[in-house]
Amino acid sequence: MLRSTRYVGKSNLSVPFPPNRRIPSADALAAAPLPRRVAEALQAVHSLAFELVVSPFDRVIPQMEDRLTHLRDRGAQHSVGVSYMEQAQLLARRHAQFVAAFAEAIDADLAALRETARSPQRAPDAQAMPSFQELRLVDEDETDEATEVKAIAMRQESRAPLPVHLLCQRFAVLAESPAFEPGRLPVGPQRLCELMLEAADACGFSLALRIALLREFDRTVLTEYPGIAEAFNDQLDRLRIMPGLTYVPLRARARVATDWSGGATPEAERPHTGWASAPPTDADMSTFRMLQDMLASRRSMADRFRGGGFASGASPDGGVDNGAAAQQQRGARPELSTAVLLDILRDAGDEIRGLDVDSIRQWALLQARHRTGEAVALSQADADVFELLGLMYAQLQRDVRNDSPANAMLDTLRLPLLRLALSDAGVFLRATHAGREILNAVAEAGARWHGTDDVDPQLLLHLQRIVDSIARAHDDVGAAFRSGVAALDSQQQAVARRAEISERRNVEAARGKDKLAVARHVGTTVIDEALATTRVPAFHRGMLRHAWADVLTLAHLRNGDDSPEWTALVDATRALVRAAAGKGAAPDLVLLVDHWLVTVGYHADDAGRIARILTGAVDEETDDAATRTELAMRLKVRARLGEEAGGDGAAEARLDTKGEAQAERIRALPTGTWVETLDEAGNPVRRRLSWQSEVTGQLLFVNLRGQRVADGTVNELAQQLAAGRAHVVTAAEGRLVDRAWRVALASLAAGGKNKTGQIA
Repeated sequence: MLRSTRYVGKSNLSVPFPPNRRIPSADALAAAPLPRRVAEALQAVHSLAFELVVSPFDRVIPQMEDRLTHLRDRGAQHSVGVSYMEQAQLLARRHAQFVAAFAEAIDADLAALRETARSPQRAPDAQAMPSFQELRLVDEDETDEATEVKAIAMRQESRAPLPVHLLCQRFAVLAESPAFEPGRLPVGPQRLCELMLEAADACGFSLALRIALLREFDRTVLTEYPGIAEAFNDQLDRLRIMPGLTYVPLRARARVATDWSGGATPEAERPHTGWASAPPTDADMSTFRMLQDMLASRRSMADRFRGGGFASGASPDGGVDNGAAAQQQRGARPELSTAVLLDILRDAGDEIRGLDVDSIRQWALLQARHRTGEAVALSQADADVFELLGLMYAQLQRDVRNDSPANAMLDTLRLPLLRLALSDAGVFLRATHAGREILNAVAEAGARWHGTDDVDPQLLLHLQRIVDSIARAHDDVGAAFRSGVAALDSQQQAVARRAEISERRNVEAARGKDKLAVARHVGTTVIDEALATTRVPAFHRGMLRHAWADVLTLAHLRNGDDSPEWTALVDATRALVRAAAGKGAAPDLVLLVDHWLVTVGYHADDAGRIARILTGAVDEETDDAATRTELAMRLKVRARLGEEAGGDGAAEARLDTKGEAQAERIRALPTGTWVETLDEAGNPVRRRLSWQSEVTGQLLFVNLRGQRVADGTVNELAQQLAAGRAHVVTAAEGRLVDRAWRVALASLAAGGKNKTGQIA
């Protein structure tokens, strides 16, 4: 949803070049028949484009000339070196001409803004299949401009989706047209690359030099495109072109209070559709004093059940230091300061590797006793930090697979998190805390509902590096966590982009498969309707349902329902049925049937034989039972067109009232909804519903990497939801670490009755 509000804030553009004051005049814009305000806005865009796009590129071209000159020494062939030398000299001679042509191309494209908006978008040219003689091996250095431009545009648009979207809306206002597509946006990545290539071509540069310029343009200029797009938006905003325009996604109302008892929240029905967990929120932020009160209440209730306490502050289940006895010992012993405790933990080595939180506490007290020569106790606040982190870890590790690499990373993070929490209790209070962000990313990489191949291995590698760098931090562990979050954010975006690309490919394949299934169903329906009122011999019926059904399937895929070719084949189907029933031969259809059977892949001899039999033009002297039996056997073992696409869904089991309600819910789910089901062993598995067919009810499920992991139908999923074997993952479930923290808080709020909150 687009909303116009007062825009405040500035662009986060970071341009590594000083502004250029030699901005050329925009002659094409000055001569264009545009309204005054539109012309002024486009003039400002042209000036800004020269400042941020053309001028920075102008300054790096000399460096590129030097690289081309040095490349002549790298080629093993003399001709390669000579070619690089010639291109470098040509670029040096026509440098100024090329830059001026680039600026003029942007000027002309902006001047023709309204003509471009009114002209229909040209479909990509269909390339004819080359003959065998035209096929050749592609040279290693050969490439295609269109492929390079498409790859660069896709990458840059994915880095700045919101600014590009807003620019498309603003340029639509200037052009008096519907919103622009990103590929037609005059200052979009694709058009800037195309205009630069047009300028290079006008200067007589070779294909190799144009590709080199394109890649340099991407590396030096478009790497700053998110900031450039923001600058264009800011400029148009100041010129009152849709001022204050922003994009506000439709979200459910945020909850206003914490419900530790597990009650429903306004987000409980909103499906979760993102690749990562729902973004953190601090709406349910508590205070550290409240957490301490809850811990004190838990200890008090545990004291009543124990009836006296235990020596050395140990609980009957081997848990952490809680109870009146431990508090009395803490009051009788000297209190260990937080600074000394942090110093002890900072110097801890491999001797505490793999220890849980309570064991680390006991080790720290033992080290303090060796330092001071007497037994000491932790302060109340520090003891509460140990207990709270232990509760969080105990809940968190229940949802992490034991065989996952994330399990070892969680063990490595335990000591740095403990040091962080002792110096900053915000890790328990703020969901957006850097410590919580890293902890959640590691835990979700090994979540029990994801398979071993679901998590991107590159993400695991980066997580391991981040965890290792945090573990090596000796002094400022908080800065190490913040640096880890910054490094993790870019990697998660890259993982999401790769998953989206993979998902898009699988969706396109599923759509093609669905079209094939629909075409097969339509063709079968035409044959069934023709056979419904006419008795046909079994042999002819079999050939119609196999060979001729393939023909109708292919014809429907190619031409659709409204084409004359399809109408002719439907009429031919009725004529073939009449001929098979002995109500009149159709010899004029022999060539038509033979042509279509060869088209779908039948051998010429078999196609001619089937055509003569179906049209009633068979020679009785050569037609014997043995020949027909042999032909029928070949048809039976032959793979049918569209057979791998599955059925049409008509044979699915009927749903009861509850199942129908779930089926309607599935049809209304947004694309990308995550669904949790049970595998054969009864373990939970989460899959992303990437696509559903409105015609056949087919569903496509992918994993975290966008890879297809399962197919299904609406009815099958509805039955699982109705039976409780599956459920839709909602945004209210939140991130893994936040969910574990809520369960831990619920156990505290229950006064210690919930033993799942105790540290094992």
